Amino acid sequence: MSTSTRVGIIGAGAIAMHGHIPGIKKHPHGSVVAVCDTNKDRANALAASNGISTVYTNWRDIIADPNVDAVTVALPNALHAEVSIAALKAGKHVLCEKPLAMTVAQGEEMVATAHKEGRVLAINMSNRPRAEVQYMKAKVAEGKIGKISYAQGRMIRRAGIPGFGSWFTRKELSGGGALLDIGVHMLDMVLYSLGNPKVSAIRGEVQAVHGPQRRGLGGWGSDRVMDGTFDVDDLASLHLRLADGGLVTIEVTWAIYAQNEERIQLIGDQGGFDYYPTLYGSEKPLRFYSDDNGSPIETIPTIPRIDAAHNLVYAGYIDAIRGTGSVVASGDDGLAILRLLEATYRSASEKREVSL
Repeated sequence: MSTSTRVGIIGAGAIAMHGHIPGIKKHPHGSVVAVCDTNKDRANALAASNGISTVYTNWRDIIADPNVDAVTVALPNALHAEVSIAALKAGKHVLCEKPLAMTVAQGEEMVATAHKEGRVLAINMSNRPRAEVQYMKAKVAEGKIGKISYAQGRMIRRAGIPGFGSWFTRKELSGGGALLDIGVHMLDMVLYSLGNPKVSAIRGEVQAVHGPQRRGLGGWGSDRVMDGTFDVDDLASLHLRLADGGLVTIEVTWAIYAQNEERIQLIGDQGGFDYYPTLYGSEKPLRFYSDDNGSPIETIPTIPRIDAAHNLVYAGYIDAIRGTGSVVASGDDGLAILRLLEATYRSASEKREVSL
């Protein structure tokens, strides 16, 4: 295939501006040929700033465009399934923002449709390609830390509530708050690094402390409605029991009285990784802990630098469409994480551990 893969962008928000469009255009065989958003002014502005000639305000029109080979879906979570399924049935390949869908049933339909239609369905798990994540995953697979006993992932935001009163903070449109926004990333990063072990049970807790008081608002999501609704979680904590006996803990917040933090610890019976840019610094944020003849040692791995992680998501998407590579995260991958997220909310609601 020598011609360009022509992509249409559905949703003209920040992620399309800073992620989808530049990532696709960077690929030597990727081009962005159309933009769609119900906000015509925003769609026109995004198109004009990126030299895109075709603008739509109805997503049904862009998926019907014969000049569009594939689309990216950057819409409120409530629209992920409907738009993606329609696009797949129209013969388009789809890269959907996370989470895959609002419910597992919707996600299953998306995946089944992609398989039936023979189209690529990718999900934007943009943290998977990080150099440190890739390094830890490879070393865990080699047995570097032995049998997994414990893992922890924390993504803490001091003030990071996005788009207050917009779809981000309305359960009917988002399905959930911090857990579905940043929790999906941290949960995926940890389990992906561990080689996606089987989870046997999950216990989840969610809170909404600062959002209802309009505290802890972040800069992401420009469509604020200060008298709008906040009926989602701004903190989530989940504990996963692995089938082989290991334990995984994930904690995420949109807003909390604490410093920003991002940390991943992967610990086995032979060693452990600690990825902690806040403590160790952004240049060498990863440490490996082990023993040498019974004495504890700490080493700093040498990790090859790579392209910006999110660009590799779009590169993989175009390569998969063209048959020259594979996606970073498939619809099936997104569905596996969605099952755990749905179980977390069920556990929190029923106040009990849920077996899987």
